Amino acid sequence: MEETAASPASVQCVVMASGIEVKPYYQDDRCTIYHGDSRKVWPMLPKCNLLLTDPPYGIAWEGSNASTKEWKGIAGDNDIELARWLCGMLWQADEAVIFGANCFPQLLPHRGRWICWDKRLTEAADKMLGSAFELAWCSRVSGFDRMVRKLHGGVVNADGGKRVHPTQKPSGLFKQIIGDMFPKAETIVDPFMGSGSVLLAAKLEGRKAIGIEVEEQYCEAAAKRLAQGVLF
Repeated sequence: MEETAASPASVQCVVMASGIEVKPYYQDDRCTIYHGDSRKVWPMLPKCNLLLTDPPYGIAWEGSNASTKEWKGIAGDNDIELARWLCGMLWQADEAVIFGANCFPQLLPHRGRWICWDKRLTEAADKMLGSAFELAWCSRVSGFDRMVRKLHGGVVNADGGKRVHPTQKPSGLFKQIIGDMFPKAETIVDPFMGSGSVLLAAKLEGRKAIGIEVEEQYCEAAAKRLAQGVLF
């Protein structure tokens, strides 16, 4: 996809250790998307203020959504090697929030603080298919654990519209986390971008964000969401 809303002078190319130059897949005044392996791209980028991501957990995800659409497997989700790499890269960010980290607590550097996303809100809704909540590890060593309440499930997509990624989280969830917990974070990175919900949330909060995604179809979907500037 051609980059949009950005002059050539604003394009930030990444030069790999192999000498290969990678241009942004998409760029606007706030967000940049790179199509590639995050293990190769992210180390080449400057340190960011906040790592906010939902990485492959190593659970070999399989499933379908409420519309019976079948999804293919998620790249890198057959083991926890990507999670292991991510935990070794925390030096690249001032602070970090990692969803699904409860699936690999042995890899975390310390207890941190936890964010609990309540995605059912009511006891009746708890009966919906899937987990009623999800956890995210926060790299802070002081303060309190936090609750974020945002209704989202198999038949309720909090952002509206159709999902374009099998484990797509609502941008409103990330927007609330960024706005409430990280008001001073100027640059946010998501090395497992998926459909771009973190980038869209950052853009709506007036922050800069960089996303990296190995699957081109999701780069395309995220670019469209950012270009349209709508919550879905």
